[in-house]
Amino acid sequence: MSDVTVDASELTAFGRRVASAHAKASIAVAKAVKKGAQNVKESIQEDVAGSGNAGIRKVQVAYELGSTGTTVYADVSPRDGGASDLANIAFFGTAKGGGTHAFYEHAETELPPLAEYVGDAADDMLIGAIGL
Repeated sequence: MSDVTVDASELTAFGRRVASAHAKASIAVAKAVKKGAQNVKESIQEDVAGSGNAGIRKVQVAYELGSTGTTVYADVSPRDGGASDLANIAFFGTAKGGGTHAFYEHAETELPPLAEYVGDAADDMLIGAIGL
Protein backbone atom coordinates (compact mmCIF):
# COMPACT_ATOMS: atom_id res chain seq x y z
CA MET A 1 0.00 0.00 0.00
CA SER A 2 1.23 3.45 -0.82
CA ASP A 3 0.75 6.54 1.26
CA VAL A 4 -1.09 9.27 -0.64
CA THR A 5 -0.69 12.83 0.55
CA VAL A 6 -2.99 15.52 -0.73
CA ASP A 7 -2.31 19.20 -0.23
CA ALA A 8 -5.78 20.76 -0.08
CA SER A 9 -4.61 24.25 0.90
CA GLU A 10 -5.40 25.73 -2.52
CA LEU A 11 -8.84 24.16 -2.47
CA THR A 12 -9.45 25.47 1.05
CA ALA A 13 -8.34 28.96 0.00
CA PHE A 14 -10.66 28.80 -3.02
CA GLY A 15 -13.56 27.77 -0.76
CA ARG A 16 -12.89 30.77 1.46
CA ARG A 17 -12.82 33.11 -1.54
CA VAL A 18 -16.14 31.69 -2.79
CA ALA A 19 -17.74 32.09 0.65
CA SER A 20 -16.47 35.66 0.97
CA ALA A 21 -17.59 36.57 -2.55
CA HIS A 22 -21.03 35.03 -1.90
CA ALA A 23 -21.46 37.09 1.27
CA LYS A 24 -20.51 40.30 -0.56
CA ALA A 25 -22.83 39.46 -3.46
CA SER A 26 -25.72 38.76 -1.08
CA ILE A 27 -25.29 42.19 0.47
CA ALA A 28 -25.13 43.82 -2.97
CA VAL A 29 -28.29 42.00 -4.10
CA ALA A 30 -30.16 43.01 -0.93
CA LYS A 31 -29.14 46.65 -1.49
CA ALA A 32 -30.30 46.48 -5.10
CA VAL A 33 -33.67 45.00 -4.12
CA LYS A 34 -34.12 47.67 -1.44
CA LYS A 35 -33.28 50.45 -3.91
CA GLY A 36 -35.68 48.94 -6.47
CA ALA A 37 -38.48 48.74 -3.89
CA GLN A 38 -37.84 52.35 -2.85
CA ASN A 39 -38.00 53.47 -6.49
CA VAL A 40 -41.28 51.59 -7.07
CA LYS A 41 -42.76 53.05 -3.88
CA GLU A 42 -41.79 56.59 -4.88
CA SER A 43 -43.15 56.14 -8.41
CA ILE A 44 -46.50 54.91 -7.11
CA GLN A 45 -46.66 57.75 -4.56
CA GLU A 46 -45.97 60.31 -7.30
CA ASP A 47 -48.65 58.74 -9.48
CA VAL A 48 -51.41 58.88 -6.84
CA ALA A 49 -50.30 62.37 -5.72
CA GLY A 50 -51.49 63.62 -9.11
CA SER A 51 -55.00 62.21 -8.65
CA GLY A 52 -58.04 64.40 -9.07
CA ASN A 53 -59.51 62.72 -5.99
CA ALA A 54 -58.35 64.16 -2.65
CA GLY A 55 -58.72 60.80 -0.87
CA ILE A 56 -56.68 58.92 -3.43
CA ARG A 57 -53.92 61.56 -3.22
CA LYS A 58 -53.48 60.46 0.41
CA VAL A 59 -52.91 56.76 -0.39
CA GLN A 60 -49.65 55.70 1.27
CA VAL A 61 -47.39 52.96 -0.08
CA ALA A 62 -44.75 51.04 1.85
CA TYR A 63 -42.46 48.11 1.28
CA GLU A 64 -41.09 45.27 3.35
CA LEU A 65 -37.89 43.41 2.59
CA GLY A 66 -37.50 39.74 3.31
CA SER A 67 -35.46 36.71 2.46
CA THR A 68 -35.89 32.97 2.35
CA GLY A 69 -32.72 30.98 1.90
CA THR A 70 -30.86 32.64 -0.94
CA THR A 71 -33.87 34.61 -2.21
CA VAL A 72 -34.23 38.30 -1.36
CA TYR A 73 -37.58 39.94 -2.05
CA ALA A 74 -39.53 43.12 -1.51
CA ASP A 75 -43.27 43.39 -1.00
CA VAL A 76 -44.49 46.81 -2.16
CA SER A 77 -48.10 47.55 -1.24
CA PRO A 78 -50.47 50.22 0.05
CA ARG A 79 -50.46 50.64 3.80
CA ASP A 80 -53.48 49.42 5.73
CA GLY A 81 -56.15 51.79 6.91
CA GLY A 82 -57.12 55.38 6.33
CA ALA A 83 -57.02 56.76 2.81
CA SER A 84 -54.96 53.76 1.74
CA ASP A 85 -58.17 51.74 1.82
CA LEU A 86 -58.96 53.54 -1.45
CA ALA A 87 -55.94 51.95 -3.15
CA ASN A 88 -58.00 49.21 -4.85
CA ILE A 89 -60.20 51.87 -6.45
CA ALA A 90 -57.18 53.94 -7.48
CA PHE A 91 -55.35 51.04 -9.08
CA PHE A 92 -58.04 48.62 -10.20
CA GLY A 93 -61.28 50.63 -10.24
CA THR A 94 -64.87 49.60 -9.71
CA ALA A 95 -67.82 48.94 -12.00
CA LYS A 96 -68.40 52.70 -12.00
CA GLY A 97 -64.87 53.65 -13.01
CA GLY A 98 -61.54 54.41 -11.43
CA GLY A 99 -58.44 52.33 -11.92
CA THR A 100 -56.63 55.18 -13.62
CA HIS A 101 -53.40 54.88 -11.61
CA ALA A 102 -50.63 52.46 -12.44
CA PHE A 103 -49.46 49.94 -9.86
CA TYR A 104 -47.73 46.91 -11.41
CA GLU A 105 -46.42 49.04 -14.26
CA HIS A 106 -44.10 50.88 -11.86
CA ALA A 107 -42.48 47.59 -10.86
CA GLU A 108 -42.19 46.52 -14.50
CA THR A 109 -40.32 49.75 -15.25
CA GLU A 110 -37.90 49.12 -12.38
CA LEU A 111 -37.21 45.48 -13.29
CA PRO A 112 -34.52 46.01 -16.01
CA PRO A 113 -32.23 48.17 -13.82
CA LEU A 114 -32.75 45.79 -10.89
CA ALA A 115 -31.82 42.80 -13.07
CA GLU A 116 -28.69 44.65 -14.18
CA TYR A 117 -27.63 45.36 -10.59
CA VAL A 118 -28.20 41.74 -9.58
CA GLY A 119 -26.24 40.56 -12.63
CA ASP A 120 -23.38 42.88 -11.68
CA ALA A 121 -23.39 41.43 -8.16
CA ALA A 122 -23.21 37.91 -9.60
CA ASP A 123 -20.32 38.92 -11.89
CA ASP A 124 -18.50 40.46 -8.93
CA MET A 125 -19.03 37.23 -6.97
CA LEU A 126 -17.54 35.10 -9.73
CA ILE A 127 -14.61 37.44 -10.21
CA GLY A 128 -14.00 37.48 -6.44
CA ALA A 129 -14.26 33.70 -6.23
CA ILE A 130 -11.66 33.02 -8.91
CA GLY A 131 -9.43 35.78 -7.64
CA LEU A 132 -9.28 38.10 -10.64
